[in-house]
Amino acid sequence: MGYLIVFILALVALYFVIWLLVAGFLWFLLPGLIFAVPVMIGIGALMAVGSALLTLTGRDGAPRLITPDDVVGTEGVLPKRRGATAFERDWAWPTYFTAQARVDLVRVWRAAAELLGRGWSWIRETAADSWPGRIGAALVFVPLWSAASVGALAATAVILLASTLALVVLWIAWAVPTALLRATDQLIRRLRKASASCQTCYYVTPLPTFACPGCGKPQRDIRPGRLGGLRRRCGCGWVLPTSVMRMAGKTSPCCPRCGETLRSGAAIVTDVRLPVFGPVSAGKTRLVYTGLLAIRDGVAANGGVMEFVDEDSEQAFDAAVSLIGAGGDTVKTPFGELPRAVTARFTAGRRRALLHLFDAAGEFYADRDDNTDLEFLDHAQGLVFVIDPFSIPWVRDQLGATSEVVSRAAPASEAPERVYHVTAKRLLDYGVATTKRRLAVAVVKADLLAGLPVAAGLEPGNVRSWLERAGLDNLVLSAEREFGDVEYFLVSSLTGIPMSDPRSPAGPLAWVIAGSGLQLWPDQVRPEPVAREPEEAV
Repeated sequence: MGYLIVFILALVALYFVIWLLVAGFLWFLLPGLIFAVPVMIGIGALMAVGSALLTLTGRDGAPRLITPDDVVGTEGVLPKRRGATAFERDWAWPTYFTAQARVDLVRVWRAAAELLGRGWSWIRETAADSWPGRIGAALVFVPLWSAASVGALAATAVILLASTLALVVLWIAWAVPTALLRATDQLIRRLRKASASCQTCYYVTPLPTFACPGCGKPQRDIRPGRLGGLRRRCGCGWVLPTSVMRMAGKTSPCCPRCGETLRSGAAIVTDVRLPVFGPVSAGKTRLVYTGLLAIRDGVAANGGVMEFVDEDSEQAFDAAVSLIGAGGDTVKTPFGELPRAVTARFTAGRRRALLHLFDAAGEFYADRDDNTDLEFLDHAQGLVFVIDPFSIPWVRDQLGATSEVVSRAAPASEAPERVYHVTAKRLLDYGVATTKRRLAVAVVKADLLAGLPVAAGLEPGNVRSWLERAGLDNLVLSAEREFGDVEYFLVSSLTGIPMSDPRSPAGPLAWVIAGSGLQLWPDQVRPEPVAREPEEAV
């Protein structure tokens, strides 16, 4: 019994000794912790600030820098372009707000987390060595590093929040002028009806490609945006102006599809695309060049200027006009070779425009399989259909196929109705909205028709009724059903006919051009239709 009492007293004494030791330790530890914890919180905050500064200044090692190589074809750096014809982004430095800012904020957070993680790893290693290490870790290191972690995380959160708010303010200050510049550029070009037309592959786009003057690499979308607001820095370091209008003043635009250098003024001035189609030997080429000559003279008479923008167009025009003026015939357009556009620049005051005329060989329009590659038909604002009256069966029957006037006229080999339907079918097959386009029907060789009984009553104002009388009523009905606006012209493709003459070859061209929004001169001549009988007005 006595041994039991002694054992109990010994346990009580041991308990009091341990309690006194623990109380004494805590007597000194707790005041130290009370003082040290706030200090460690502050130290943790300072560590976070220092880590953020080192990270943002790139002194924490190899910085993560978003380069032009990251922009080109790299997923996740910038959003993908939208649209079926979207191309990869240009080789240029992105703006800080669109890519680098996000990377830097993530790096600041990760740097703070890595710093705290290294401290916790050291504590775990220390506690694993011995019991004294475990006790020290539990009583000293864990509380102190926990306080430092709280301070570091709080400071990092404040830094990220403040940085985000500052970036938002700066982004707004950057985005507003950028959006205004982009919208202004787009609005002006849209009001001008400007687009870039390739004279070689016929591709049409409001957004041409520009080659960097420094390295020659293409910049396919020079508009203000993620790669630059008021200016853009190419990957080679060359500084480029943003917006199509500003860039066009520095270098020539290029076709995004084939890379061909486009005409000067492409995508910044009014762009008119006008195909002239008809059978072989109908007189298309003659109409094109005599019409251009009459337009040039008419524009000059009203104080404007029409000039050719490339050597090929000017040489073709000069050669054709010389032949026609000398009484000869124009050279036949070669079949099997897609035509390059004949391009002229129109200037009247501050108004400028590019006029592209397409004159493909008549064989292309005789068969549906042959006109598949005539993409310029799809992008035209209107078309001119050339009818050779001497190829109309009714006219030839009246005159006789072997008559002298028919031989002199060298009539087209294909009937006009077949050529029209083949071409119209091609447009409809490719989804062209023909009901929103103009069609000028030009009955040519009026000088050869003059005085013939078959042309009795044929005047510029009643071409439609004459065509119906000549047996082309189905063609007339089809054209007026399939096109939004159809006008009929009687044309004499001779030089020297003024624009004021209703038979001027400029008439059908100028009328279609006016439908695209370009008035070449005031009070353009338009033939007044003769009133028809009620039964014909179907």
